[in-house]
Amino acid sequence: MSVPVPVRVLLPAGTQVAWPTRPEDVARVKALPRGTAVALADRRPGARGRLRRAAEHLGVQVEAEYVVLPTWGHSTFVAADDPATLRWLLSSFTTTPPRVTRGASLIEALQRAIERASSTRAGAVAVQQVVGALVPGRILVGTRR
Repeated sequence: MSVPVPVRVLLPAGTQVAWPTRPEDVARVKALPRGTAVALADRRPGARGRLRRAAEHLGVQVEAEYVVLPTWGHSTFVAADDPATLRWLLSSFTTTPPRVTRGASLIEALQRAIERASSTRAGAVAVQQVVGALVPGRILVGTRR
C-alpha cells in the first residue's frame, strides 16, 4: 500500500514500511537486521493497540507514534500521538465553518467538552485515548531490535 506524502516526510531515509496485517510484510520485517528503521502502518480504527502488539511481536523498538488525519487515504495532517498535541489539534480544528448554522451548537458543545475534559492531565490522556482509538490512520516508527 502506498504511504501518503504527509507521512512519508516524517520517515527517515530507507525506512521499511510494513502493514502488520499482511503476512508477507510480517515475514519481511522479521528478516530485517537489527537497527533497521521500520514503520508499521494501519488505516483502520483501533490501530493503536494492534500496532503496539505487532511491534512487540516483530521486535520493533517504538520511537514515535503518529495519527494520520482525517484518514489514511485523504491525509492532510500527521500529528504525534501525544495528549498536548492532540488537545491543540482538536481545539484548533473543531470549529464551525463560516456561514454554517446547522449543527453549529453541536460543534461548539463538542469544543467545550474537549476543553473541559482536557484541562487536567488525566482528562488530556483520556481525550488522547479516545481520539487514538477512533482515528482510522496511524503509523508507528521504530527500529528492529
